[in-house]
Amino acid sequence: MTFGSMASCIQMLSVQPDTKPKGCAGCNRKIKDRYLLKALDKYWHEDCLKCACCDCRLGEVGSTLYTKANLILCRRDYLR
Repeated sequence: MTFGSMASCIQMLSVQPDTKPKGCAGCNRKIKDRYLLKALDKYWHEDCLKCACCDCRLGEVGSTLYTKANLILCRRDYLR
């Protein structure tokens, strides 16, 4: 999957107990947590959606992530 330079919205969703667990795009394990993140049309554990440069958790930083050269970045590293 190729990403150009762009900003994308992060959604935090609650997991319904009666639904099949979704796979995490970061670690490929099933998401069994109470909440999951949806970004770039993929699902993530809260701990797995991180900036490729500084490793900060993007779900904590805010509701936007950035992509450049196939990397998921926080705003600070995107602007560097």
